[in-house]
Parts: sequence; C-alpha cells; structure tokens
Amino acid sequence: MNDVTLPSTEQARTLTDRIKIAVEGTWQLIREAYTSRTWAVLGYDTWDAYCTAEFGESRLRLPREERQEVVASLRESGMSYPAIAAATGSSVGTVFAAAQAFNSESLPARTQGADGKSYAATRSAAEPDLLAGDDWQQPAGPGFEAAVTPPRVKRRPLPEAFTDAGRDLTRAAEKLARLAEDDRFAKNRETTHHQVPELLGALEHTVRLVAAMNLPAADASAEARRWWAASLHNLSDALASIANSLEKEI
Repeated sequence: MNDVTLPSTEQARTLTDRIKIAVEGTWQLIREAYTSRTWAVLGYDTWDAYCTAEFGESRLRLPREERQEVVASLRESGMSYPAIAAATGSSVGTVFAAAQAFNSESLPARTQGADGKSYAATRSAAEPDLLAGDDWQQPAGPGFEAAVTPPRVKRRPLPEAFTDAGRDLTRAAEKLARLAEDDRFAKNRETTHHQVPELLGALEHTVRLVAAMNLPAADASAEARRWWAASLHNLSDALASIANSLEKEI
C-alpha cells in the first residue's frame, strides 16, 4: 500500500474552502437556471425533465446536516417544493420537511412555478406546496378551490414588519462589515467571492426599496433631505469606483 502524503493544515483548509465555493456556486447556478427558465429555452417541457436529462444521477444530493439551509435558500429564491426536489433528487416530502424544520420567517410569500407564473407559497404545516409549479392542472368541479385553499393568515401591521425587517438588515450588514475588518479577512478574501451574486442581489433589492419609499415626497426637513442625498451620492460613487476598477481588468 502506497504511503499517503498528508497536506499541510493550510493546504487542507484551502482545498476545503474551494469545495465550499464550488458547491455553493452550484446552488446559485441552479436557482438561476430555474428562475430564468433555461430548461424551456433548451426545449424541455418541464423543469423535472430538464434535470433528469441533463444531470441524471449527477444531481447533488443534499447532506442531512445541510438540507434545511440549502432548501431554505432555494425557497427564498422563489423555487417551489417540486422544483427543488427535481434539482436535488430528493422527494417533495423530504424537501417540505426540511423547509418546515428551518422555520425561516424570510421564506417568500410567493414562489415561481416552472411555468414562469407566481404562486402563493403559504400552506398549513401539514400541506406541502405541491400545487405550485410545473404541469399541475386544477381539477374541474365545484368546491375544489375551497378544499385546497388555506385559511387566510392575519398579517402583521406593515410599519411594524418594516421596522423589524430594517433592523434585521442593519444587523446583518453590520456583521458583514465586522467580518471585513477582521484581521483574517485579507488572507481569506478569495473565499468570499462566491457570495458576490447574493450581495449584489441584496443591494438591488435595497435600491428598489429606497425607490419605492418615494423620498422626494417625504415629509422631512431640508437637513434630512440633504443628508439622504449626500449618503446616496457617496454610495453611488463608491459602487461606480468598484465597477470602473472591474472594467479595467476585463
């Protein structure tokens, strides 16, 4: 038996980080393929047919210890339970159980079916989201809609929910900023690049939110308006500088 040369601790860590980047990048590509309807462009009738034909047995299986987090992440992107099951080779029941176990309040109110339409994602704990997606057709006959439609859930007052969401966003951003100031960040910078799509997605959502707030029509003082404008200009300039630097390297 040949002797195995063990890697150094640094080499082992580097290899492990590369594997993490590759795996997490794969989930990002799966989300993109689903939401952009890549499967339809390639001539497949359904997302399930696309996954089976293109990936077959090479589909990533969800490790039990990571199942809840991965399913929650795919759900947050708008994928339905059947779509996640098709991409991962898991059963719909397994996917649904993982999502319920994660119990994330950030799961979307609506999901995108493989037909490109938006479906309500709210279901009772005992009812998986089996109706959202690919080729399902509602049976004819009276009373069916009432039988499968979950009871309306009373929503929190919007100002209260908005305040809590804003605080969560601030805490998450502050945590990321502290990590960037960590003395280990420079050494591990390369391992953070796989998060760029998600971070840019968060920025895009924030920009849409700020636009929807209609700040020019806000009942605010001139001083507040000047501060808002200056802050937005500073952010815009900083992002433009990064974009310009990227373009120079192309």
